[in-house]
Amino acid sequence: MKQPAQHTTDMTLFSRYEKVISVLVKYGFEDIIAHPPFNRVVPKAGKWAPMRAGRSVVTYTRYERMRMVCEELGPTFIKFAQIAANRPDLLPEELIAELTHFQDNAPGVPAEAIQKVFIREFGKPPEAIFQSFDYEPIAAASMAQVHRARLIGGKEVVLKVQRPGIRATIEQDIVILKQLAQLVISYLPQYAAFQPVELVQMFEDSIRKELRFTVEANNLARFRQQFKGNPAIYVPDCYPEFTTDRVLCLEYIDGIKINDAEGLKKIGLSGPEIALVGINLYYEQVFEHGFFHADPHPGNIFVLPDKRVCFVDYGMMGIILDADKEHMAALLLAIADQDVPGLKKALFQFTTGEDFTNEKELEYDIVAFLSSYSEMSIDQIEGAEVMEGLNRMFFKYKIRIPPNLLLLLKALIIIEGVGLMLDPKYNIIKNIEPFVRRLLARRYSAARLAQGAIKTLNDLTRMATKLPEDVEEVLHKLRAGKLQIEFEHKGLEPLYHKIETVSNRIAFTLLLTALILGSSLLVIADVPPHINHVPVLGFVGFLLSGLLALRLIISILRHGNF
Repeated sequence: MKQPAQHTTDMTLFSRYEKVISVLVKYGFEDIIAHPPFNRVVPKAGKWAPMRAGRSVVTYTRYERMRMVCEELGPTFIKFAQIAANRPDLLPEELIAELTHFQDNAPGVPAEAIQKVFIREFGKPPEAIFQSFDYEPIAAASMAQVHRARLIGGKEVVLKVQRPGIRATIEQDIVILKQLAQLVISYLPQYAAFQPVELVQMFEDSIRKELRFTVEANNLARFRQQFKGNPAIYVPDCYPEFTTDRVLCLEYIDGIKINDAEGLKKIGLSGPEIALVGINLYYEQVFEHGFFHADPHPGNIFVLPDKRVCFVDYGMMGIILDADKEHMAALLLAIADQDVPGLKKALFQFTTGEDFTNEKELEYDIVAFLSSYSEMSIDQIEGAEVMEGLNRMFFKYKIRIPPNLLLLLKALIIIEGVGLMLDPKYNIIKNIEPFVRRLLARRYSAARLAQGAIKTLNDLTRMATKLPEDVEEVLHKLRAGKLQIEFEHKGLEPLYHKIETVSNRIAFTLLLTALILGSSLLVIADVPPHINHVPVLGFVGFLLSGLLALRLIISILRHGNF
């Protein structure tokens, strides 16, 4: 029974390869599929569509065609593009702009397929679990769709249901993406700077979490805990008894979208008021708790009739460590204060440890970057423009930033857009500055310094306590002759190669000498058979010796080592 299943899987993967190849060819990426294993897969015969929106595909830029490829290949590749768009340190600005154009929508799944998901997860269809269940989705995306339902007892809920078969498709596409990334590294060095292998790995880690709805449920529980007792925010309930890796059950939120000006006016809120409250709650997520909503677009933020703010969709959350919060605060403060050395230092603190050689050139670019804001008041500086300028520097100087920090930078751009929608005078730099200064002030607070001193003292005490034992162990190994010291030699590869070459030539010469001596003995001993009174074996030995000697001489002359 297992063999046919494996055969079916292989055929499905082969069919997916055909689809990927045909789309790459269609949009002019033959250079990628000209290498194994893709060149061994023959796509189905057919006429490739050469037109897109009334234009030949060759008239579009390479980056536009990359977006078109992802659109046509469907959910996995669209998700990959959306996640890759969070890496402005690896991808050029023009490609990032293209990859942010996707709309994540899809046709609804038939009711029979939804029933099968519930039967698999709970052993019975939804109408046997809930008082009522609406098979017509209120939202349908590439990975899942959302349905309204009513619990026994009358509580309204929404159920996020994973699309049937989406996991198998994603697993196949991950295999293909990994092989495409390796091809780019091996055969297309001009794109190697985009770090395709790292991008695919980041995508794989992210998509596997997104496919497990229990992760989202845990995110929501953590978010609720960190805002416990805060009267300005409401966190929806999650129902674990109706939640699995493929189904997520949440409280239905009957609120007003944060960009609905008329709806907000009806409950007595103005745009600037809700901007101040809602976005300050977002800064609290980042700078106080270090656990933040990574996709704060207007569709994910509601205002309840009692004026509390409610964030929904906890599938994409970011984490920022205390040290990185301080680095982010220092960077934003350096921009606000027009501090060139401070901004350069903050950028270096962000990077993940690669060697950096263009410091002086970077400093000039920072001066130019800050000078464009030197004549502006802080109210006039646009946060999105600042973030885009930073992203350009990240890419130009290959300053590698941890993915969560890049996710935060993107989220701050989104939240600024929400703020401007609510209040045209909203300014992210001005409004974020109090949080930043408070965070940096905490670094030097008496309690923080005392905590650091106690930790340092504990470390010194532990080291001092363990030192006699470590010294005794070293001396014991020394007396027993068991102390081993390892050295790592660098820059000796040419010497190793030279020694290997010399060793090979010595061995070759010894073999040649033995062959000549052996042939001489055969001739002197007059060992039969003979040709014209000359021993055949001896003659063949001399002939072979001559050819080998000629080969050795040519090798020496060719490399100039004589």
